[in-house]
This record gives sequence, C-alpha cells and structure tokens, in this order.
Amino acid sequence: MAPGNINDIVAFVAAAEAGSFVGAARARSMTRSGIAKSVARLEDRLGVRLFHRTTRSLGLTDDGRVFLDRCTQILADLEEAELSMSDGGGEPQGLFRMTAPMTFGRLLVLPLLNDFLASWPKLRADVSFTDRVSDIIEDGIDLAIRIGETRENSSLITRTLTHQHDLVVASPAYLSVASAPHHPDDLLGHTCLNYVSAGQKRAWRFGIEGKTVLVKPRARLSLDSGEALRDAVVSGAGLAFLPSYVVERDLSEGRLVALLTNYAAPPVPISIIYPSRRHLAPKVRRFIDLLARNI
Repeated sequence: MAPGNINDIVAFVAAAEAGSFVGAARARSMTRSGIAKSVARLEDRLGVRLFHRTTRSLGLTDDGRVFLDRCTQILADLEEAELSMSDGGGEPQGLFRMTAPMTFGRLLVLPLLNDFLASWPKLRADVSFTDRVSDIIEDGIDLAIRIGETRENSSLITRTLTHQHDLVVASPAYLSVASAPHHPDDLLGHTCLNYVSAGQKRAWRFGIEGKTVLVKPRARLSLDSGEALRDAVVSGAGLAFLPSYVVERDLSEGRLVALLTNYAAPPVPISIIYPSRRHLAPKVRRFIDLLARNI
C-alpha cells in the first residue's frame, strides 16, 4: 500500500472519530483542507461516499461505517507490528478485540479481562459479550469463545478451554408447592423457564439410556439473559436449565436445588478460537494463558 493511501486512511479515521474535519485537523496537527482533500482522494479511489456532509455535521454513510471498522483494525495491526519490533515486543499492547457468550463472558471472562488490562497499561480492549456468532476474520476479532460444537473454517485454531455442565434447578420455595420431577417426562407437569438466544429457545439436554436427548419444555417465561433467568428461579418462578457456573453459589448456599442429576447429559465444550498465525500476538497469547489458568 502506497504511503499516501495510509495517510488518507489516517485522515478518514480521524475525521470519523472527531465527527468533523476541524476536529480531525486539530487531532492530527493538519489543516482542515488537508483532511478534506485526503478523504476526497480516498472516496475517489474507492468509488463510494464515506461521509454525509452538511454545513453543520459530518456523518458516516453505511459504506463509511463498514470501511471504518476495517481501517481501525488495519491501523491497530500496523501499530502492533511497529511496537513488536521495539524493546517491548513481548508486552501486550495495542487494540485487543474479542467476543464471548453473554453470561459466560460477564461472569467469568470480565473479571479476568479487568485484571489483564490493569496489568498491561498499553493495552486497549474492544469486547462484545453476545450470543451472536461473529465471523472472526470478517470482523477482525483476535479471540472468540464458543460454547458447544464449533464449525469454524480451517484457517482458525480451536482449542478446548473447559466444559460446561448444565443442571435443572429450582428453589426450595417452588419445591414446597410442587413435587420434584424424577424423570425428564415429568417436566410436562411443571412451570418451566427457558433461555432464548437469537429468537431460539435453548434445548434442555438429558442423558437417557446412553443417548443425549434434547427437550424443549413449554415455558411460561422465556428470557434472553442467563443472570435474569437465575434470578427468576431463585425467586421461585419455576424450573430452569442453567450452567453450573451460573448457579454454583446458589446451590452451595441452599437457594437452589439441583434436580434430575441422574439424567445429566455429557458436558459441552467451551472453546477458544483465534486466527491461525505463525507468530501469535503477545496480547492474544497471554490472554489465552490467563484463561487456561483460571477457567
């Protein structure tokens, strides 16, 4: 890529972040006309309009938003490449982009990430806790965590981090007015609460006669948050199927009771996925090591 192209991209990103050519000029120690000319050259080369311009505002077009995501990652990669050649090459630095399932990320990953950022002051993080499956390559993600069997392309590395054990749970208050189920078929007579992800109700998995059986009980209440579902079960609203890491403390302190444990299905893998690179960036390598030690 020619040096002029990089300068134009830097000007474009600065304008997008500042929301004006004047703000970008101030941030980059350039003139307003210099920023405007760089953006115009870039638009001419790409054949698309990157900004909606008025006399009072500057806003990204749809093409501009897509291009900004790519350019931000490109500049971060260039920054990291330059830093890796310096004396601090082994230090995590630059922009670290990752994604993890919502509940798992909030409960288990976020505390580790906070410690990680505190340990490495030159590091910045852009993190998405969502059950939506991202395209790691397309979205420029350094590291993703997936629950369940994965179907990634061959250019990605997949490593099993741990396994998720799921449990049917209820509160003592609920069980004081409803007899405990002794078989998955008994769920038909109970008030069940379901977890919903991307519009789909999560199946309850059971091991019956050596086979994994998926059950989707009729739910009176469906929630798209594992933590909210846990709160509903603790309050006595019904039965739920939740990962052990969500309800571990509630079980040990008696707020919840595990049911149908004789029908537990095999645990599902929790994997870390990252692009296959010969030289793994320190920020990714060290965070993988942190996850492996603590989860």
